[in-house]
Amino acid sequence: MRDRHAASKTPVFRCARALGVGLLSIALVSGCAGPRMGPGGPFGGPGENRPAPPALFVSPFGEVFTAAPGGAWPVADWFRGADANQDGVVAFEEFAADGRRWFDRLDTDRDGRLGQSELWAYEARLRELGGGMGPGGPGGGRGPAARPGGATLGLAPPQTGGGTNIRRQGGPRGPRGYGIVAEAGFFNLPQPVKAADVNVDQRITADEWTAATLRWFQALDTDRDGRLTLAGLPKTPLQQRAERR
Repeated sequence: MRDRHAASKTPVFRCARALGVGLLSIALVSGCAGPRMGPGGPFGGPGENRPAPPALFVSPFGEVFTAAPGGAWPVADWFRGADANQDGVVAFEEFAADGRRWFDRLDTDRDGRLGQSELWAYEARLRELGGGMGPGGPGGGRGPAARPGGATLGLAPPQTGGGTNIRRQGGPRGPRGYGIVAEAGFFNLPQPVKAADVNVDQRITADEWTAATLRWFQALDTDRDGRLTLAGLPKTPLQQRAERR
């Protein structure tokens, strides 16, 4: 009776099988030696060719600022706008006034609070960020706007705790993979406006916003002198990454 598996025992088959195992081993080793994967995609050593991060800054209140490549980081644009008397210092009163201005801009129905539809609208605009915010392209205005045909930037799911992700002792935390919106701000918040919603009812009252304003100011005012200077502000993770290039 003929052995059905006789062909599998021939020298040719055994050689081919050995060759296949060898190729598979090489492929596996090559795969292990390939680029590591991080929040921003594949990355290698110091000579890597990753795209430059966008010149993007998200204010403590969630307002978005951009700048043209090679210019001053857009945190300076926010600071100049908040510094009402242009003395190079942002006192708490000026900081709070800037926060109220942004709250009023988001409060489109003028009922004195930010409801679900207004928060969703803000989140939708965050998801459309891609480098062309404001009239005239990068650096053209205050606040987020759509980029025609632009790419979506990383935005983590909404937070559940409503906190500010600020250390009890010290300043803002570093990035934890929350996406580029979080990296572009001081407090590592993927949805900065919603961080004021401390009771997590998907609405932000004027009182909640006022309390959050004080928390954010105190987190930035590390020397407790009641004022902020541009030089004294921490650099966001995104700015640090851009300056390392």
